[in-house]
Amino acid sequence: MIVPASADEDSYIVLHFQSLELTPADYIIFDDIGADIIHANTTSTITLDYNESTFYTLQMQPSATNVDPGVWYENIFSLIVKNYIAVFLIIVLVLVATKKK
Repeated sequence: MIVPASADEDSYIVLHFQSLELTPADYIIFDDIGADIIHANTTSTITLDYNESTFYTLQMQPSATNVDPGVWYENIFSLIVKNYIAVFLIIVLVLVATKKK
């Protein structure tokens, strides 16, 4: 991800990720020559110095999520129940498409 930001000379760029309500994730920031300069996470606030680099690259590294299988099945079942008409129509369309062969 490239974050466009501009600043006057002798100033700093401050990034607050808490207001974006992102899921917990780590990220790495690289400067304009590709040097790895900051390791942080989405709960951090970082300050970038415009004098050190005029271009920064942000690489997000999402954390793994573990979902309990019971919760996963419950979510799928809930989705099917809430959208039973659409699910029924998709099944009918698939059956009709396979019968024509």
